[in-house]
Amino acid sequence: MEEFTAWLNGTVDENTLRRVGMFFGAVLTTLVVAKLIEWFVSVKLKALADKSATALDDVLVETLGRPVYLGVILFGVRYAIELLGVPESAQASIQKALVVVLTMLGAWTMNRLISQVQQRVVMPWVIASESKLDDQIVPIVEKTLRVAVWTFALLICFSNLGVDVVSLLAGLGIGGVAVALAAQDTLANMFGSVTIFTDQPFQVGDLIEVDGHKGVVTEVGLRTCRIRTMAGERVRIPNKDIAAKPVVNHTIDGAWRYEGAVRMTHRASPEQVEQALAALQEIVDGHENTTRAGRVYFRLLGESALELAYVFFVTQPAPHRYRQTLSEINLAIVQRFAKEEWPLAFPGLSLYVEQAVAAAEARRQG
Repeated sequence: MEEFTAWLNGTVDENTLRRVGMFFGAVLTTLVVAKLIEWFVSVKLKALADKSATALDDVLVETLGRPVYLGVILFGVRYAIELLGVPESAQASIQKALVVVLTMLGAWTMNRLISQVQQRVVMPWVIASESKLDDQIVPIVEKTLRVAVWTFALLICFSNLGVDVVSLLAGLGIGGVAVALAAQDTLANMFGSVTIFTDQPFQVGDLIEVDGHKGVVTEVGLRTCRIRTMAGERVRIPNKDIAAKPVVNHTIDGAWRYEGAVRMTHRASPEQVEQALAALQEIVDGHENTTRAGRVYFRLLGESALELAYVFFVTQPAPHRYRQTLSEINLAIVQRFAKEEWPLAFPGLSLYVEQAVAAAEARRQG
């Protein structure tokens, strides 16, 4: 530091002015060369990449244009500083700073490359794939790679700045035990995500019901699973709960399943029950948004009602389409039952008084 201060306080002579002129000339040359290289990569190489059938060269051109420009400027400025004749101690500090900046530039470039590869190469393949498992894994892999790149870059920077990386990692390992004990829920959720990816009880876009929540799976992360209910609410469920509790998947072959029931009174005749079952089958199969795999059956001969169940599957699933189909089918059922005057049962309480009890009460009062 003293050498650098003495250098700054030195006299300005002809040699110093010549060095300053060479410095600015080198900086100007560096900017021109960097701009020419960026133009060559962004224009010439991009034109060649556009003619090729693969997308990988397009990714490289899109990614490397700006980082190469910045890298050339850094190297040019670094050697331009040498022309000023700064002391060796100052040059050593500048060299360390250059390594740190280049390391961060490399990490930034790698993250740009990861993003471009995902958007231009991986995502088209994921969209074309029939399986939805890759839709869940790709975002997690991307985030993991990004974290790994930045972590490795930081370790290089610390090492270049004189930090004992081995001791640092050892300290982090000891501290990691305490962190792991304090983050048991996080670890449990991560293991739960592994269970989800392994067992595949559902995929993104499926209609599921878990822990009292029914909705469409929008994202499966390392900690939580996000679903959107039919009412539009967003619910985040910890992965450990999903792995430990029953999950009902209402999706079969890309269609969303719904099950409902109609209750008729015991006054309904067997003929009316048969007619009602046929009408339900006609309504369920006749809707334009349902498949032909709908089922209708006499589910329960209860004490207070006769329960007829119906099941249908909504094609091209979407929340608004699902709700609209459900509403239209239920409305058609109500209208048909009202038209045919079939007796519907409603929740209630019926009280029957035996004749003997009534006669005994009458004698007591007489």
